[in-house]
Amino acid sequence: MRHLLFLITAIAAAHGIEPVKYEGALYHVRRIPPGGHSRLELRWLDAAGQPLVHFGGLKKQLATEGKKIAFATNAGLYEKGPRPCGLTIIEGRELVPLQLGEGFGNFYLKPNGVFFLDDKTGPGIMETTGYAALSLRPRLAQQSGPLLLRKGAIHPAFRADSPNKRQRSAVGIVAATKEVVFVMSDREDRVQGRVTFHQLSRFFLHIGCQDALYLDGDISEMMDTTTRLPADAAERPTNTFAGMFVLVE
Repeated sequence: MRHLLFLITAIAAAHGIEPVKYEGALYHVRRIPPGGHSRLELRWLDAAGQPLVHFGGLKKQLATEGKKIAFATNAGLYEKGPRPCGLTIIEGRELVPLQLGEGFGNFYLKPNGVFFLDDKTGPGIMETTGYAALSLRPRLAQQSGPLLLRKGAIHPAFRADSPNKRQRSAVGIVAATKEVVFVMSDREDRVQGRVTFHQLSRFFLHIGCQDALYLDGDISEMMDTTTRLPADAAERPTNTFAGMFVLVE
């Protein structure tokens, strides 16, 4: 059965961004199995130390390195700059420190957390305080919040009957296969495309994740070699981002 799961996820990953319907909502899903983890990168700044800002800046930077975008999406929440709100580690270098303070907004809806990836130990998502207690040295890490799932439990502040429906994006880890899964709810269908935090958390449970971290809301986008989402994204300039996750080729 385990070998079958790896085969299924590898086949799914080869098909790029998948549309998946669940509980009346439509999600765009990009799965990255362990074999692709070494190609997953986090980008924020150019060679001069200036923010890349958008997918266009990311494309230009990769082109100078002889690389292309196989898949990209915005990373965690950010502030003026654009600068990530919390811990940002790129190629083993800490560019923004871990944020343990209190504040207003989704990032500070505790528990928040950190998504990290090391080529030796694999991917992980941890509560911020738990991450702070360890001496981890991942290749990449991005802090964001709130934490959608922690060891299979939905964030205690989320309500199943919440009226707060928005476009949302997040990252999770499938427990059985260790694949990294990026998910974005669809924005164009105003019924299916706007979900609550509780809905999004249930979706991650449905696809086999025990841990998942919220990334951002209505500005979220995804792109691969043939598609840019949401559907109207190709008709306008890309949104402003701080960190961006990219699967390179």
